[in-house]
Amino acid sequence: MQPSRRAFLLGRRPVQTPWATFLQRLALRCQGTVRDQGGLPGQAPRAVLAPLREADVVHARALCAEYGVVLALADAEGPFAPAAGALLRVDPGRLAGLARLAGAAPRWRAQPGVPLAALAQAGLRQFDGLPGAMTLAQWLAAPAPWAAGDCAASGVLGVDLLLADGVEESLGPFGADDVQPLRSATVQRLVPALFQLAGGELAAACRGADRWQARYRLDALAPRAPAGVNLAHLLLGHGGTLAWVRSVTLAAAPAPGSARAESGEGGAWPSHAIALQARIKALFDPHGRFPALAAGPDGDNL
Repeated sequence: MQPSRRAFLLGRRPVQTPWATFLQRLALRCQGTVRDQGGLPGQAPRAVLAPLREADVVHARALCAEYGVVLALADAEGPFAPAAGALLRVDPGRLAGLARLAGAAPRWRAQPGVPLAALAQAGLRQFDGLPGAMTLAQWLAAPAPWAAGDCAASGVLGVDLLLADGVEESLGPFGADDVQPLRSATVQRLVPALFQLAGGELAAACRGADRWQARYRLDALAPRAPAGVNLAHLLLGHGGTLAWVRSVTLAAAPAPGSARAESGEGGAWPSHAIALQARIKALFDPHGRFPALAAGPDGDNL
């Protein structure tokens, strides 16, 4: 009997591709929805995950690492370097919890899918006039055009992260104002390396103008007085390329226009900014679990 006929009679299934197996396992482990987008000729396959719970993203990151799939924030603002392999976009729209925290000072904790309209309605003035349908994750990932050293004007107090290696960590005030020590060995190694970069020549060159010249806000480690160092501000403008943001703690800040400088976005980044961004990316994501920023303005949209 021919092998093909034997397989048919015995009901054996054809061997699945790694991509099909990845999607099958993703759908089994996640409560959210998974949509296969296939791929254009010559392009690696794409899919979209709409998680229903935070654990869905945890499972997705682990499977992406196992199968060599890049995990990207859906609709994040690039430009991005071309993705060499398969890509999973994560749409956080259903992760939209928003709660005011206890305490005398008004603070809110928001999940990544909260729309900016809801944040503005809660009294967070920094979101007034911004696109109401934009999610908090997209806003945090977009270019952050505050003047150099002025990241505190964002109103971001802390971020809860899922890092490239699967470690969950919380970042916030650092040093004398630190109320939440770094828990993971990953971040305990990462932070000194970032401070070393912040004191180096590349960062000094990026700080040479009123506008911080790089996309990653390493100037968060050298804020203007009276603001203190807040590690959460490192995620402003990150494009979804450094970590997955699980939640953000926010306070009200001045409305756009009164606290922002001209962003100067557009055109090529100077060479020292490109070099600094590559160093920061390598520290956060040495194995390329997340997308990478392009070296110039002509990169891809993911």
